Amino acid sequence: MQKHVKRYFRYPDVAIEMREQGRVSVMFKIGTDGVVKDVQMRGPSKILEKEAQRIISKLPQMTPGKQGKSNVVVPYSIPINFKLE
Repeated sequence: MQKHVKRYFRYPDVAIEMREQGRVSVMFKIGTDGVVKDVQMRGPSKILEKEAQRIISKLPQMTPGKQGKSNVVVPYSIPINFKLE
């Protein structure tokens, strides 16, 4: 997951100009079909949240979670840190 975030991460130019930084908490579910859904974000600005949404939207279809022989929905959360240097 971290490789994916690093690969697609782009700091938005508007956020750089406005000196916006912070952590965006991204929560989503991997459905029984392996598709990412119910994406929710909480962050310091809508600009950073939008970039986090773009990164997560590029996730490939995943292997669904299993419980016994049944596929199950798996909740997942990841922080994405935006820090200016």
